[in-house]
Amino acid sequence: MEKLNAVNEKFSSALLQLDEIDVDSGKGDELVSDLHRLLGERQKLLEHLVSDSEFDDREYLEKQLSLTQKYKLQANKVMRHRQNLLHSGKKSQRQINVYKTISSNK
Repeated sequence: MEKLNAVNEKFSSALLQLDEIDVDSGKGDELVSDLHRLLGERQKLLEHLVSDSEFDDREYLEKQLSLTQKYKLQANKVMRHRQNLLHSGKKSQRQINVYKTISSNK
C-alpha cells in the first residue's frame, strides 16, 4: 500500500505540473511519459492488491477507485487544455506568417 500511495502522489504531482507548464516546454513530453509509466505501475499495484486473497481493506480499494475516477477527469481536463493551447498557438503562428508575407510584399 505504501508503494501505491507513493505512486498516487507522484501521479497527482505530474498532472498538476503538466497543467501549469507552457505548452511549448520540452518538459511536457517528459511529464506525459512519466504519467504513462506511473499509470502502468499503478495498474500493476492495484491488480496485485485485488488478486491478493488476504487483502480485505474494502475502504482502501474504494478510495483507489475514487482516485482513478478523479485522475481520469483531471487527465481529460489537462489534455483538452493543452490541445486548446496548441491550437491557439498554431492559429497565432499562421496569423504572424500572413503578416510577414504581407510585409515582405510591400
